[in-house]
Amino acid sequence: MDWETLAEKLKAMGMQLGGEQLPKTPQRKPVPIDQVVNGTFQETIFGPVFCLQETFPLDHVHGNIKLNAYNSIRVLSEWARCPEIDDSQLRNLVFLDTETTGLSGGTGTMAFMVGVGRYTDEGFVLAQYFLKNPSEEPALLAGLSQFVDSLSAVVTYNGKSFDMPLLQTRYIMHRLSTPFVNIAHFDLLALARRIWRERLESCTLGNIEHQVLGVTRSNEEVPGYLVPEIYATYLRTGDARPIQGIFYHNAIDILSLAALFVHATQILELPTSTKTQNGIDIASIARLFQAMGKTDIASALYAESTQHDLPASLFARTLMDQAGIHKKQGNFDEAIVFWQKAVAFDRLDACEELAKYEEHRQRDYLKAMDWVLKAFSLSEKLNETERYSWHQRLVYRQERLKRKIDHC
Repeated sequence: MDWETLAEKLKAMGMQLGGEQLPKTPQRKPVPIDQVVNGTFQETIFGPVFCLQETFPLDHVHGNIKLNAYNSIRVLSEWARCPEIDDSQLRNLVFLDTETTGLSGGTGTMAFMVGVGRYTDEGFVLAQYFLKNPSEEPALLAGLSQFVDSLSAVVTYNGKSFDMPLLQTRYIMHRLSTPFVNIAHFDLLALARRIWRERLESCTLGNIEHQVLGVTRSNEEVPGYLVPEIYATYLRTGDARPIQGIFYHNAIDILSLAALFVHATQILELPTSTKTQNGIDIASIARLFQAMGKTDIASALYAESTQHDLPASLFARTLMDQAGIHKKQGNFDEAIVFWQKAVAFDRLDACEELAKYEEHRQRDYLKAMDWVLKAFSLSEKLNETERYSWHQRLVYRQERLKRKIDHC
């Protein structure tokens, strides 16, 4: 085929060839951050850092939680092992969350946004420090240090594993003194797992927001997994418009931290109040108090939880927890009652505890053997791995009881 002839014919028909005549896609003009977000440049010893600051009234409602509806933080401080933080120091807490260039941490990861919040006389102040360029990181860290100066505790969500080590590394790399040394730490992820993991499929902050705090994020929200990619695109193009969604995402994280902290003070100070109506949650809170050594409160909460419609497995576990408290206190008559109830739910450990009681405290080896045989029977319902593990324990106890019976 004669391509030149064909091209001439196509031109004669009025057709345009090639891409020369096609309209060019207009280039999107980059918009700087200060034209996208209503923040300011704060001066530091290392130069300016961009910061968006907003003050929320103390009666601001986030989800279904008022930010000033906190009860005493006494129990929460005990749980976090920082009893020195009392109600008088509420204004000395800083709520912190970072947005980073990667989700795995490591020396190559930096926090390009650090959101912090604190209570003041004027309200709840939320400040977000943003890294326009990686070279400005010392200024961001200096600005953050100014905000947290004189504060005595930090509140995070998974901050012990991620945010704090990351920030500590960045301060060290720039040979700056970190403001987070000798500061108490409330990591609310650990608390959330303690209280809600039995009921919720996930204890991510987003799920806790939705299921516990009643927070619904708007369509401004940017999914967390997209945050590093959006920032990388911003560094490449200089266009800050997509960054606006990250500011929203980070601000909601900080407000949710504060709301969760308030809610935690409510349910730990008054665990059977209307704030905690779910029996599964009450049982989990009971277990938390038991771990803290507050067995009287734990016993009352376990009893309260069993008045609710608990799943059978959790009900049986609660019986064993109650028995454990009585055993530790030497109240074996009460412990026996709970162990015997738990046997009805196929709890092998209840059979084992009853066998121990009959063998060591009553010296009734035949009754002890009966409980061992009962445990053997129940073990047939287990999978092969669990059954093998239990058989190892039960055979050892059975052989010892046989020897004792033979010597009687």
